[in-house]
Amino acid sequence: MSRINPLHIIALLFVMILFIFFLLADIKEEVQEEKESYKKSQKIAKELFSYKKLYGDTKRIQASLKRILSQSSLRKAKLKIVKKKESTLITSPSISLYALNSLLSKIFNGPYRIKTLDIKRIDKTHARLKLEIEW
Repeated sequence: MSRINPLHIIALLFVMILFIFFLLADIKEEVQEEKESYKKSQKIAKELFSYKKLYGDTKRIQASLKRILSQSSLRKAKLKIVKKKESTLITSPSISLYALNSLLSKIFNGPYRIKTLDIKRIDKTHARLKLEIEW
């Protein structure tokens, strides 16, 4: 009769334990990578939420645009404002460069999505403007 040597059983258990530890180490690395990926995804989701909150609030954007356009330096520019469902078109056949600079600095520093911007210089102090802002 053949008997199984207890040393063989111990060696087999030792090899199985080592194999399990190696598998466990690989799984721990995968879990760590997934945690890092999850944290990155959360960070991106928070950024997207803040961008949506900033750019998606059309009433706030319209109110701030109305406030910008009602400034005294821009009232003299005789801007023609056409409000559409998804955008606002601002045109001026002749706007002073000072008023244009004031308008564009406020538009560029605000949360506005500019669809079209067309500026043509008429002379040294005036330009033609066509600006479309969408929401």
